[in-house]
Amino acid sequence: MRPIEVRIAAADAVPKVAAALADAFINDPVFTWLLPGSLRLEPRLRTMFAAEMEQYVMPNGTVWTTSGYDGAVTELPPGAWEMPTSATLREALKWIRAFGTRWALAIRVQHAMEKRHLREPHFYVRTVGVRTALQGQGVGSVLMQPTLERADSAGLPTYIEASSERSAALYERLGFVHMDVLELPEGGPPLADAQASGRGIAGRGLS
Repeated sequence: MRPIEVRIAAADAVPKVAAALADAFINDPVFTWLLPGSLRLEPRLRTMFAAEMEQYVMPNGTVWTTSGYDGAVTELPPGAWEMPTSATLREALKWIRAFGTRWALAIRVQHAMEKRHLREPHFYVRTVGVRTALQGQGVGSVLMQPTLERADSAGLPTYIEASSERSAALYERLGFVHMDVLELPEGGPPLADAQASGRGIAGRGLS
């Protein structure tokens, strides 16, 4: 496999990064539950990830990707983890196009995640995803390194949510430990949160 070059994604790279993340999460249990039976799941995910980067991550944080847009990590610095509560009509329409009639449920899921979110200063990895064909080859671990290095330098923890056993296993290899499990509304799949400290492992243990 060729060396993995990690770079900060510029605003004009949003469509390519969103396409990579949509491919990465096409079989994710949370998104397949939020949009059950959708014949247009991948374009809906592209719309959602693009809106999230444009409206939430890029104004306050960083999007890390590779030279070939093989995946991405979206990172928010200390104090910037809360999603904006207001949006223009144009911005709101992007989310409605993504979730359709499940829009209200998506909002409830976001509120549930925020209610349980870590409150102490931390770096927040909102999303980490790698194209399906490249998963298991170390791309995700390399993409996580800039954020983990920033957190280490600041002596702060990094916080992340895991929506599948595979992603949870990756985070454990990177030094994260499970803190708790969030039961999503309306019978959704469990969502685990995890934390890694800047100088070793920290957390409240398995739940």
